[in-house]
Amino acid sequence: MVPKVEPGVLSMLWAVLPQHVPGDVVLTPIASKLNNWCSVVCIIMAIAAHFCCDYHETRLAVIDEDPTMPLFLCFSATMAFYGLVFETGLGICIRIMGLQACDEEDLTLRRRLRLNRKMVIEFSLLSTMYTLMACDMQVVHKGWIAEYYGGHQIVYSFRYIEWVCFAPIVLSISGSLDHAPDGSPRNGLMPSSLLTGIYCIISWQALVVTNFYWSWALIIWAFVSFFVASYEQFYFALWVKDQGASGPVRAAMLTYLVVMLGIYGVVYLLPIQGWISATLENKFYCLGDVSFKIGTSVMLLATNDLAIGTEMRRRAEAAADDLQRLIRTASVPILGVDTAGHINQWNMKTEDLTGLSGAEAMGLPLDKMLGESSQAAAKAFVRSALAGDETGTLETSLYPKGVQELGVASANELRTNKAMLVLSAVPRKDKRGDIKGVSLVGCDLTEVAAYREAEQRKMRFMAVVSHELRSPLYGIIGLMDQLCDTEEQEGTLRFLNMVRTCANRLLDLVMNIMEMATMACTHDGSPAPTKSLSHDRVDLSRILEEVALLVKCSSDKGGRPLVKTGVQLVNEVNSLPIIEADTHKCTQVFFNLVTNACKFTTEGRITLTGVADPEKQWVEVSVTDTGKGIHRGSLERIFQPFEQEDNSAIRGHQGIGLGLSIANELVRAHGGSIKVESEIDVGTSFSVRLPIVMLEPANDKAQAKASREPNTEASPQSASVDAEDKPSARGADRRPVILSVDNDEENQQVVKIILSEYEVHTAMDGTEALEFLEKCETLPDTMLLDVAIPGTSGYEVCKDVRGRLNIGLAEMPILMMSASPTNSSIIEAYDNGANSLISKPLRKRLLNAQVRAALRLKADYVAGARQKQADTVEEGALRRRRFSVRGPAIGR
Repeated sequence: MVPKVEPGVLSMLWAVLPQHVPGDVVLTPIASKLNNWCSVVCIIMAIAAHFCCDYHETRLAVIDEDPTMPLFLCFSATMAFYGLVFETGLGICIRIMGLQACDEEDLTLRRRLRLNRKMVIEFSLLSTMYTLMACDMQVVHKGWIAEYYGGHQIVYSFRYIEWVCFAPIVLSISGSLDHAPDGSPRNGLMPSSLLTGIYCIISWQALVVTNFYWSWALIIWAFVSFFVASYEQFYFALWVKDQGASGPVRAAMLTYLVVMLGIYGVVYLLPIQGWISATLENKFYCLGDVSFKIGTSVMLLATNDLAIGTEMRRRAEAAADDLQRLIRTASVPILGVDTAGHINQWNMKTEDLTGLSGAEAMGLPLDKMLGESSQAAAKAFVRSALAGDETGTLETSLYPKGVQELGVASANELRTNKAMLVLSAVPRKDKRGDIKGVSLVGCDLTEVAAYREAEQRKMRFMAVVSHELRSPLYGIIGLMDQLCDTEEQEGTLRFLNMVRTCANRLLDLVMNIMEMATMACTHDGSPAPTKSLSHDRVDLSRILEEVALLVKCSSDKGGRPLVKTGVQLVNEVNSLPIIEADTHKCTQVFFNLVTNACKFTTEGRITLTGVADPEKQWVEVSVTDTGKGIHRGSLERIFQPFEQEDNSAIRGHQGIGLGLSIANELVRAHGGSIKVESEIDVGTSFSVRLPIVMLEPANDKAQAKASREPNTEASPQSASVDAEDKPSARGADRRPVILSVDNDEENQQVVKIILSEYEVHTAMDGTEALEFLEKCETLPDTMLLDVAIPGTSGYEVCKDVRGRLNIGLAEMPILMMSASPTNSSIIEAYDNGANSLISKPLRKRLLNAQVRAALRLKADYVAGARQKQADTVEEGALRRRRFSVRGPAIGR
């Protein structure tokens, strides 16, 4: 019978006694509703009896009537305490062993954890109540209805309180089911469990109220409620006995609970007519409560553990079936062998590769399925796996031509193509842990190997073609150099320079193709070393102006202008800060972006814009067009080599798909970034952000050092930029001199770039700096001194300058630099004579401000010294005039 889920119970019952879990299983909807109504009636009758009737007199416990009664009470309290210790110890073990988190995550184990908590509560209540009764810390009622019939009955109120709490807990545990998919617990006996606890209340009232009619009304309704609750509980027991291996045990336990409740009801009625004594009734309750609850605890523990074991076995079998199904249908070849090397596992992918079915492959030797060259290695590979050693991988070919000699029926239909595999071995163990075979998991490299070979051939072809193109390009460039040197007409020379620039750009493109081919042909797939970038002082505004002029004068392969009719190429970049970059590479980047925009723009305009960071950390140049736009799915792909948005053979544009890829790599090599934003039929915008000071990888520092040396073969553009932007060292006014002391050459280069308007001298350690100061004719105007330099520390150098060399604070201000300035380091810097301490990394605006302040201090010192010297000269002249007027004092 499939259980139905009732969405809720009567709203009145929810208001009075809400159930703690929604969506409980309801096997008999009518019985469940009757239980709910009976619970409501019991509550109403209990309230009415409380206000309408008086309770019979109370008296002390019956110790004086039966001296053995305390022994029974102590025995019950002790056994209850033992039960509490058992359940508490079990809970502590769960927490000490770290199983609580596992139990809370697993829905099946969570039910066992909740059972332990409920039983701890129940035994705590039972031991507390019987301890109080054993210590005579209570009052009891006389049974009024028993006295009415001439009998004698003693009612222990604590015992009924314990029954009211215990009955719902135990019965709800008996009716617990698997958790719902959302993790909430489910129960099948919640209505009858609540009713059992409630009718215990009116059972107590029936014995102690002093009204004949109310007493029998309460007794009758309590037994009616008992039979209604028992019906649902017996029905649930019949249903649960068929639910798994633990079903019969759970059904027997629930039947035991209901029968015990019935026996309690019979014993409850016997003293009313005087058929048994009051002390005998209470002794029965003492023994019955303890044995009943301890037995219930043991049975609940057994049924739940049995249910958990059954569930674990079901899960293990399901996992094993899922694993076999996964192996069978896996997209990789999986085969297995026994200890003799014969095949005992053969999945569908292996069948597809070999054309040999699993039934035909079973029992065949594995070495017959592999290539002859790898058979010996395969045997050693399998032996190592059977021994339990680490095996690594085995690259072999699955070539089952050898099975023909074994007489396999379909051997003549087997594929003759080799399947290249990389096999990994996993030992298979039985239940005792003994290795009974090996599973081989393969990775099919057949198509990968073919693709790799095709790629290598393509790249070798590209490398050969590029190499053949490079030789004539060298000749063209050499001839153009000769023509440029001998040409006198300015117009012709201008065009010859453009041709030479195009040849250089083409040569660079060829070199990039060769480098890309070399990188792709490396064995491990890691990039080959790239050509180091030169560190030039680059004026991007001039480069963009030249690129725009060059593009306007250029044409495509068909002789048509790159800038189509109806398209305006507008350069809105007026001025940008000088940056450190490779002049030729920057020209190549922006030439690629502008020509790409011209290729896809048929009307409108192409705009070049630029913006600089207010803090002078970076500059950003954007190339925006009004072309057809790029689809969102192609925005990442267009930066891949040989990739274009439209790769079809009938595309309406030229190119091989390297322009954007090369531009992206060059920008990244400069430490910058490139991003694209596009909208279909609106246009596209490429934004290139470059740092003011070029970032470089750590492994390129040695190359960067060489590239920073003066370049005697610089292009005309870079030469013109250097000639016009580099401040002259000669003139009427001497440029301020800065002495930079730092052992890191890259930091020295940063200082030179930031302080390009000054004359910067460098020293790599403290000894070199002190020697420079001792030998120089004129002291530097300011000194930049790093704290962490090898040998003599920055603090010691500063102390020597102020002490041994006797150079004052204003005579040569010292600005110390530290990567991690702290309060103590700042104090130490000032104590040793520093004017200020600057934190690294150096910020251009801050460093310039500090240097200007130091130079002003030096200027004030020089002006003061000159004024003092002038005052001294004037005072000497005045003395001489006075001497000439008065004459000599000798001889008077």
